Amino acid sequence: MHSTGTTIERRVALARRAGGPEVIEVAVETLPEPGPGEALVRVAAAGLNHADSLIRSGGYVVTMPFPLAVGVEAAGTVVAAGDGAAIAPGTRVCGTGWLGSCADHVVVPVERIVPIPDDLGFAEAASIAHAGAAAGALSRVWPLEGRRAAVWGAAGAVGRLLVTRLSGNGTEVIGIAGGERVAVPARLGAAHVVDRTAGDVAEHVREATGGRGVDAVFDPVAAATFHTSLAMLAPRGCLINYGQLGGGVTNAALGDLFTSGGTFVTKFNAGAYVDGFADVAGLIREALELAVRRPEVVTPVAARFPLSEAAAAYRALESGAAGKVLVVVEDG
Repeated sequence: MHSTGTTIERRVALARRAGGPEVIEVAVETLPEPGPGEALVRVAAAGLNHADSLIRSGGYVVTMPFPLAVGVEAAGTVVAAGDGAAIAPGTRVCGTGWLGSCADHVVVPVERIVPIPDDLGFAEAASIAHAGAAAGALSRVWPLEGRRAAVWGAAGAVGRLLVTRLSGNGTEVIGIAGGERVAVPARLGAAHVVDRTAGDVAEHVREATGGRGVDAVFDPVAAATFHTSLAMLAPRGCLINYGQLGGGVTNAALGDLFTSGGTFVTKFNAGAYVDGFADVAGLIREALELAVRRPEVVTPVAARFPLSEAAAAYRALESGAAGKVLVVVEDG
């Protein structure tokens, strides 16, 4: 970073146009110094998320102008604060909604900043901020205390936190996972675990519920799992889709909801379940505190890349890395 007194030069990963990871390059751009209520953060680690890739590809429900500074989640250290920003330089912080976080520095509103507990490092914080906010908001979508829910990707970043939150609030959770991570959901509080690679997932979920099905399914996959998710729902249950790792759903009809028992389908919009960024910060804070008590809720880091290799980092994410992919920012 180079400061001229009123502006800062930073290195940042930019997508020049819509497309795959190949459109990402690291550039130097001018960043205004923090204004009132803002802080300048030196990024230590940026967490990559599938929503980043969807937005960059141009195929998401939310569109952004290009060139686009990529990334929304990071952890680092406050360098400077603008007028009225109640955060001290030197404070270790993390957050989500940090637009253009895949950079060596970022200016963000202080309401989007959460201090990192002493017992957690930058990598853990950058792995849990976005997932913590998402899991917290997802847990508000459908009333589930004393009821049953199935969680796809129960060993993933959001899934781990969701299983823990739901089971801790009186929900009987069925965690769906696969491969080496199939044992993870039980350690997090899932009452039952279904191996997604071992036969008919919906049938196994129904067996675990005595044939009735679950009251909600949390599904980040979409097209590849949509009809399977409907098949595991109890009458009047809800399919909560919060991603499209398997592509957008194009082969569904209202009749499917009739035949599956008068079920509901909702496309999760986090903004509809939080009361501004202060609420988001509170959810992240809860996730960080949970991670201190129960480190297993933090998904392991699958790969680390320097900022200069941001495109390669996104290629790793999009190839299905089992764990968190981080961009670790070099000094300079």
